[in-house]
Amino acid sequence: MGRKRKADVSDDLNIPSGIKKDSIVTESSGVNLGKQGNESTRKKRKRHKRDKEIEGMKSDSNVKSSPKTPSSALEKPAVAGKKKKRDTEKDDMFTGQSSDLKVDDTESNVSEQPEFPYPTEADDHCESPKEAYVHIQPLLHSLRKTDQSPFLIYDPYYCDGAVRNNFEELGFPQVYNKKEDCYHVWSGKDLPKFDIMVTNPPYSGDHMEKLMRFITSPVFGDRPWFLLLPNWVHKKDFFLAAVQNITPFYLVPRKRYVYLPPKGFREAKKSDIHKKSSPFISMWYIWGGTKAKNEGLMRCFLNSKGSGGVCELARSKSALRDLRRKKR
Repeated sequence: MGRKRKADVSDDLNIPSGIKKDSIVTESSGVNLGKQGNESTRKKRKRHKRDKEIEGMKSDSNVKSSPKTPSSALEKPAVAGKKKKRDTEKDDMFTGQSSDLKVDDTESNVSEQPEFPYPTEADDHCESPKEAYVHIQPLLHSLRKTDQSPFLIYDPYYCDGAVRNNFEELGFPQVYNKKEDCYHVWSGKDLPKFDIMVTNPPYSGDHMEKLMRFITSPVFGDRPWFLLLPNWVHKKDFFLAAVQNITPFYLVPRKRYVYLPPKGFREAKKSDIHKKSSPFISMWYIWGGTKAKNEGLMRCFLNSKGSGGVCELARSKSALRDLRRKKR
């Protein structure tokens, strides 16, 4: 038996006579039924696609060149004062920096770092507030014999020189405060001449420990000292070891001292408190040089007019503990 022939598409389509089957394209699939039909259809499609692209380009150019249509109308409105993120990224990509970058000439820019002949920490550079010196002013006057007699104050830790100005305004013009390595000076024989030490040492590293060893050494002698230190130093072993034979007293300010760094010494902090102040609450640690002078200083403070308002006196560590409990 002969093979059954395949059903011809023209049988289903009812093609009229006189029309070639190879030129017919089905509506359902869009596929050309002959090779010649396939080639002609592809060319038509390409030509149609190209015509659409040309028309689109013409329409875009007409819109952009139209004087009635501003360029800003084609874009989303930008927030005033801000640059579009896409443009900023483009600037960063090609120039390494944004074109809208502005130089902020404020305290946050550390433009010229001061130089010191010894290692330093940026957070240590804060001048003691004048207010703190005012609180001990009556005690300093009581140690000076007369207003005309020489009274040399020694502050071994230099910051920006403000300490000399503060003391001079309070009536103490003779202050030794120079930009030098005090530890190198202490190790030698040429100590500066002074009657009393008043200082606020750096709180980082072992500066406070070195200071306590020096002021309780035979070289320092029986000179008085006034130290502005954090309120936890009296618990440290190095402090307890240094004062085991003496009993200093403490002046605790009712209001926390605020320390200001000189301009350009420190980078800006997010918090104004941390930018302008020490992270520790500080107070005065005082020793009169002898037991008699120490008692005289405490009497002077209690008899002074401002003793009850600005600071509280603690005669010992146990008195400090009582003050903390009282505040709670």
